[in-house]
Amino acid sequence: MTTIKEIARLAGVSAATVSNVLNGKPGAASPEKRNEILGLAKKLNYTVNVFARRLQKGKSNTIGIITEDLTVFNTPDIVDGIYEYCSEKGYEAILENMRLYKKFGSNFIDSPAHHGLIGKTVKNLLEKQVEGIVYVGYHCHDISYIPRSLPVPFVYAYCYSGNRLLPSVLMDDRKAGYDVTALLIQQNHRNIGVICGPLSSYSTQQRLAGYREALLNHNIQYNDKNVVFGDWEKGSGYELAPVLLKSGVTAVFAFNDLMAGGVVDWCRDHGFRPGVDVSIFGFDNREVSRFYNPQISTVEIPLLGIGRRAIEIVLDTGASGENGTIMLPCMVHERASSKR
Repeated sequence: MTTIKEIARLAGVSAATVSNVLNGKPGAASPEKRNEILGLAKKLNYTVNVFARRLQKGKSNTIGIITEDLTVFNTPDIVDGIYEYCSEKGYEAILENMRLYKKFGSNFIDSPAHHGLIGKTVKNLLEKQVEGIVYVGYHCHDISYIPRSLPVPFVYAYCYSGNRLLPSVLMDDRKAGYDVTALLIQQNHRNIGVICGPLSSYSTQQRLAGYREALLNHNIQYNDKNVVFGDWEKGSGYELAPVLLKSGVTAVFAFNDLMAGGVVDWCRDHGFRPGVDVSIFGFDNREVSRFYNPQISTVEIPLLGIGRRAIEIVLDTGASGENGTIMLPCMVHERASSKR
């Protein structure tokens, strides 16, 4: 890449003169020399190093984004929310993708290898003079490792710090679990089955807590036989559907849309009419929920909002020291798969 020093050498002037001419400073050089400098800059395809110029002013106007895996369904919208807010505030973003789902699958847990990778990635971003970092989880889990002596604001999105030393932005899983269960109860369902994700999952625990709370508040006894645990995949929804339906439940609340789709498929294959014989609810509002017939009722996670709120905390000096967990509300979408 052509530098100011190279143009200065070819024009026979100082680098300061070239800089002043390129920055449009009046009287920096004679008209002839000015034209010569501009001609050389154009010929050599000189471009201004905006990053270096910002650093000279003491600000990079750049933030870092660390994603556990950019290919997982929730991550692109969160990142889009971060970019959207950065654009509004005149900031740029540097993205580091750790590809953890590709490497470890859905069974990934916090580990020393993960700690080392986080530390290396954070170091890379700090060397690029970012003014803050947002860490985006590919599922909602506790990240116990926190890089020490961080010189910039650091916020977790779609994951959290168990010791609450750094702020986290999450969706309100518990409230969403409550709202879906309460809606099904309002539709006169009293025997509601649940297909959870793995018991170790934070989202499973929170959604299940909301389900139990809604039952309690509507004087319906909790029944262990109505709660089964899957693995977030469509196949587990298919396998677990008969366990619930043959026990007499009139509604199934699956904790993601893939498992809900598995329930719909099992119903189709075994003479049950989704939305007529049994109500089915999913979670995540993924595109697949709208491709089924009937379309699957579901819960929309505020992914864009999570990204925007996380970067807002990073960039807002008044909120950069905000700790604890920030919960954003979800939106329930009632469709044809759930009826009275």
